[in-house]
Amino acid sequence: MATMAASPPSDDPPAAGPRRHPRTWLADLLASHADRYPHVPSSLRTTPLVVAPMVDASDLPYRLLARRHGSNLCFTPMIHARMFTERPGYRKKFWKYHGMPAEDRPLIAQFCGHDKDVLLKAMKLVEHQVDGVDVNCGCPQGIAKRGRYGAYLMEEEGGDRIVGIVKHLAANLDVPVSVKLRILPSGIEDSLVLYKRLVDAGAAMLTIHGRTRLQKQNLTGEADWDAIRRVVELVGERVPVLANGSISNMDDVKRCLEATGADGIMSSEAVLEYPPLFTETNVASTEYKRTGPGRLQIAEEYLALCKQYMPNEGGQGSGFKCIRAHLHRFLHADLQKHTQVRDAVVKAFDMAAVENVIAMVREIYEREGHVVEEEQLSWYVRHRREWDEDATDSGFVEEKKAATAQEEEEEEGCPCDVFGEVCVDGDY
Repeated sequence: MATMAASPPSDDPPAAGPRRHPRTWLADLLASHADRYPHVPSSLRTTPLVVAPMVDASDLPYRLLARRHGSNLCFTPMIHARMFTERPGYRKKFWKYHGMPAEDRPLIAQFCGHDKDVLLKAMKLVEHQVDGVDVNCGCPQGIAKRGRYGAYLMEEEGGDRIVGIVKHLAANLDVPVSVKLRILPSGIEDSLVLYKRLVDAGAAMLTIHGRTRLQKQNLTGEADWDAIRRVVELVGERVPVLANGSISNMDDVKRCLEATGADGIMSSEAVLEYPPLFTETNVASTEYKRTGPGRLQIAEEYLALCKQYMPNEGGQGSGFKCIRAHLHRFLHADLQKHTQVRDAVVKAFDMAAVENVIAMVREIYEREGHVVEEEQLSWYVRHRREWDEDATDSGFVEEKKAATAQEEEEEEGCPCDVFGEVCVDGDY
């Protein structure tokens, strides 16, 4: 891809070198907050069970919900560094003046961008209100290519740009600097070279999504846990490594930890649909029955938190658009069967309309004798469905139409700036 001229020299004084954080910084952090999460098994108290950074998805009320049900570390949604520093309205949406509430800790703020000075300026605004900052090198969407961030940043200038960014940030920030990455399209060997360079530059943690940027939507496929294991073998004695990809329940969490040797697990899509993912439900020991809260209860709890922390008021989400997206994921199985509920979600532009959706689903459950134990993931497996162009699965067709409509809405409604960058796509 084409590259632009390097950023002008920074006004910062020359750094003495990247600040180093002890290898145990993450485990120590989790241990210091363990009393907030009594539901996490004692054997996992210092194991990161992480909600991924996701635009209009890992918003404040959702993070509080996930923490209530098993997560012990959360990332903010991806924050656009330049817009955060230059646009007061954007910053107001993404950050509360005095930081997030105390119950939203530990917390790592993720930023995207390609200019080391802009990233540093943005991170400086929040560094003393979070437990770490992260650079997005995982987003595979086309918008990230145009904005020169995400997974494409890994490939720019042969990796020199992201290495320079991490070195600059680590030398000038008090909190740990981490990077969320994918595997390079050229393969794991080139990726390992880059990962080691990042740790040498001062990265205090790496999160490895075991897929390339080419693996998305119907081409997602299984995450490469063996590749993650090789990362752990290479740098795991120096920094914590989190594994991301192909996690659908707590059995997968345990298998991945054993297979990779990673310090912890990050989940995105599965935990979005069912926040109690990091608990013993829908696993072999429960005969794959849902022994945790049902999806309707999860939706109700989320809405209650939204009334306390509205997503578009420092909660890092786009108001009711964000709420509708969460309802679509929580209640995905119901929306496929009951088109009137799906239509009601699409038209929910105020809290009364949202509460009407909940009432509709509750009435359906009572009428049909819904059994929570029988619930399984639905939205998470949507790309794993076999698709026959001649099939007449109207539910799937309608879902594709709804997804297309939502993408069009995001493209039209997302703020663009003169740098050709927008803030829609998260790293899923």
